[in-house]
Amino acid sequence: MSCFLIVPALAEHLSKSASSKDIYPLDRTNRELVMMQKLSVSAHSDAHLSSYRLPDLTFGKTKLPYDSIVPVWSALASAQNELARTFAMERLSENVKKTDQERAALKVGLAWAQFRLGALDLAKREAGRSLDLCPNQFSAHRILLNILSLRKGFAAAYLQLLNLPLPKRTPRWDETLASDEVELALASWAWQLGEWDQVFYHLNRSFPDGLENMPDGIREDWFRLALYRGHPEDAAAAAALLIDRSPIENTDQLLQTIVKSGWTKQALPLYRTAYAARPESELLRRRLVGLCIREGQLDEARALTNSGALRTAA
Repeated sequence: MSCFLIVPALAEHLSKSASSKDIYPLDRTNRELVMMQKLSVSAHSDAHLSSYRLPDLTFGKTKLPYDSIVPVWSALASAQNELARTFAMERLSENVKKTDQERAALKVGLAWAQFRLGALDLAKREAGRSLDLCPNQFSAHRILLNILSLRKGFAAAYLQLLNLPLPKRTPRWDETLASDEVELALASWAWQLGEWDQVFYHLNRSFPDGLENMPDGIREDWFRLALYRGHPEDAAAAAALLIDRSPIENTDQLLQTIVKSGWTKQALPLYRTAYAARPESELLRRRLVGLCIREGQLDEARALTNSGALRTAA
């Protein structure tokens, strides 16, 4: 990946930070405002990126190069983790010569079984040994990254994956990781660290076609991200998609976040769109009148008021 220009600054920044509160990129003056905005964006869910995990290994491949790993893969594919661990340990202890590739595969199977059973230290050890035997693979790295993420070692996970040379050719038993998933994982760990510019960078690489191709959860995070980075146009673009077919209360909550950020110019056309779609809403009409007055659109405010008395209880 062509990310190395941003590594030194981030690495230096992270190396000086002992806790997540020290990693926060904003100055102390802005921090309280941003955290207030963060709390107001969504009262019913957390950020999608804050709960993101790398996709699990599936062990679903059937055309495997070694007979010894077939029962291990079969057991793991059906979530029989204890059985898979037993099979892998038995095969590794056999007094039969095996290639490094074969032993690496067995150790990956053993590491994943240990991981699924909660034996993280053992999983880490076996994944590391698998990498020693076969460096050109994804699977063992994915196990190690899952362990780091589970232990909230987000800075270490971010830097490990960012600097990981992604092999173009891997063994037949290996499970690769798509480039968009790599970028999404990097965005997730950068999010955990409060490195908003890096989140923006990686989300752009994961979704090069823009907002329209993002799932709703990522769009919500993009909206939050725009708030944190102080980018009103990005926030408005995300809000325009999020308010489509949303309940009135959710729409108003989202748009009020933009208003309270001081971005009334961007909020006004969004309220116009929302009210045009639901002209029966007194709440949206009242909000729109208030914004028109603040933005100097007095004729529009007067027309909205003349169309019917505003109910202040709305």
